[in-house]
Amino acid sequence: MDTPLRTRAIDVLLYDGVNALDVSGPVQAFDVARVDGRRLYELRYVSVDGGSVRSSCGLRLGADDVLATDGAGRDILVPGGSGVDALLSDEQVLEALRSRIASEGDARIISVCSGALVLAAAGVLDGRMATTHWSREPDTRRFPHIEWNLDRIAVSGERVFTSAGVTTGIDLALAIIREDGGHRTALTVARELVVQLRRTGGQSQYAMHLAGQIAGGHGVSHLIETVISEPARRWRLDDMAKEAGMNPRTLTRHFQAHLATSPTRFVERVRIDHARGLLDAELPLKRIAREAGFGDLQRMRRAFQRRYGVNVAEYVAMFGNEAVAR
Repeated sequence: MDTPLRTRAIDVLLYDGVNALDVSGPVQAFDVARVDGRRLYELRYVSVDGGSVRSSCGLRLGADDVLATDGAGRDILVPGGSGVDALLSDEQVLEALRSRIASEGDARIISVCSGALVLAAAGVLDGRMATTHWSREPDTRRFPHIEWNLDRIAVSGERVFTSAGVTTGIDLALAIIREDGGHRTALTVARELVVQLRRTGGQSQYAMHLAGQIAGGHGVSHLIETVISEPARRWRLDDMAKEAGMNPRTLTRHFQAHLATSPTRFVERVRIDHARGLLDAELPLKRIAREAGFGDLQRMRRAFQRRYGVNVAEYVAMFGNEAVAR
């Protein structure tokens, strides 16, 4: 007989200066999540004194209750924001985190963006790998007992989850939903929110779709946008240089200076991202390889091995996709 599905309780910490998107992004995902019409999560909003707060953008947010030091049995989500620094010495907040990680059971601690610094101050990240927003790198040096990996958008460990911030809070929420309710539930939530389900924790904080805005020069920006929109085109170095209106050597220099990668490696990353998106459509892998621009399955397998250290079939198994590996 199947074990009845459990509804998890999540306390969402609010404070003055919180980033509104760090709150609304993941909680909207949790709120949408249903299995057979039943909610997967029950959300409660808490603050240090139980009062309302003003977010960093000026939006006022109301709390349901006071943050309890003893919150056994309830997950807690700590969003980031400009006001997070005041929490680093707030003993009520720090003790609430310590008590939850020390409690019996499986209560989780989840952080978004700079909220990870609060977890760090409470000591719950000591000896663990974690991530936070790239701009907070100087602050991470205060916590040398943590293995910070700021190139990742999310890091998950036993009962402790950190994400890089803002939209990556949604990515982390989807990963948690997939763990609790299965792949199809997470995919339904992703479709409802019109976001990509398969932006995994190992993906860099550097977003591919921003590359064209970061790269110098109109020709390079045009090339990047074209590669992203047409990954299946033939993209040899000479083809890319012609599209950008410069010679191959100059193009390579631009990519190394602005994107810290080569043009051909950039194309491979775009194709991998495109293939990962197609995996949710449960298409045959040979077709995905063609549509993503790899041409054949063997080339796609080698690209996944280089990028993730696993082949496509192993990647599918790791992240719960139900596509047929053929």
